[in-house]
Amino acid sequence: MRYLFVLLLLFSSVSFALSAQINGRVVLGDEPLQGMLVRAYKDLDSSAKPIAEATITQEDGLFHLEVAEGFVALYAISEDGRYFAFCGRNPILAQGEPLWAGLQAVEVSSAAISSYADVYSAALEGTVTFRGKPLSNAYVSLYLDVAEDLKGQGYRLSAPTAEDGSFVFDGLPETGYFLVARKRQNAARVGPLAEGDILGVYAGNPLSLKSGETTLVELPMVVRQPNAQYSGLPDRPGSSTLTGRVLDDSGQPREGLHVFAYTNPVIGHQRPAALSPKTAADGRFSLSFREPGIYYVGARQAYGDSPAPGELFGLYEGSADHGLKIEPGINDPIKIHVVPISLD
Repeated sequence: MRYLFVLLLLFSSVSFALSAQINGRVVLGDEPLQGMLVRAYKDLDSSAKPIAEATITQEDGLFHLEVAEGFVALYAISEDGRYFAFCGRNPILAQGEPLWAGLQAVEVSSAAISSYADVYSAALEGTVTFRGKPLSNAYVSLYLDVAEDLKGQGYRLSAPTAEDGSFVFDGLPETGYFLVARKRQNAARVGPLAEGDILGVYAGNPLSLKSGETTLVELPMVVRQPNAQYSGLPDRPGSSTLTGRVLDDSGQPREGLHVFAYTNPVIGHQRPAALSPKTAADGRFSLSFREPGIYYVGARQAYGDSPAPGELFGLYEGSADHGLKIEPGINDPIKIHVVPISLD
């Protein structure tokens, strides 16, 4: 009887763990795509072992997955290897009510290899495309790992792609790289993606580069689609939360600003440790932290690079160095006042 109880407990634990449901569709352009095997991963490395698989999509492109509650990344590959698909909002949070997730497919092309003049380093060249045509003014990011969910500037960031969609990285160490391309409607180099921005994830991630070789790739992109089920968080939420309001110098609420937090009082061009969605019409924000500690908090209209003249910007004034101690759980709300940046 004791063993029967243990077995029942194990089975009930498994069924409890696999409690989140994801429904979705794989499309190529505007049409459903059949023959795609959809897989869920614990992070954005699609070369790892999947934690769940769906059946091959049929003519309607639909799929259904059951996964443990938490964050997962969704990718799909066709039976013949011709198409690769990804969810433009990876990673997604699966919990509670069934979640709908759309995956957009692109054609897969093989990388080409040629010699590189420096036998001690590698080069990467490529073309960014959109709907079969070269795409200019996109930025390609190289990441060494997926620890930050392939967000931020990464290890290297390209210049804007040329008219022919081309980009080049020289003098790269021999290792594996994750390639992501983005073109934002506001022309920013970095920052959270908005609906309608263009995104590309290389199907062969991580791409292994070898010293003395130039690797040539094509990186097709898709439009980031809207989805009301997502909260628009630029980062995974953590266990600590800071709320409050962003106000101008006259005390009026300011909408459309991001609240940020750094672990270093000298705020540089590195990615912040926490970043909020844009403030609401009443100036309210919610900022999530994965770890408690001392953070240096502020608010601004843009993201990445130095604040530009005229941009609304402000720092938390509750301490001399703008630092704030974040405790586990819910923290006391704060106010941040912003003013236009002036070079005078």
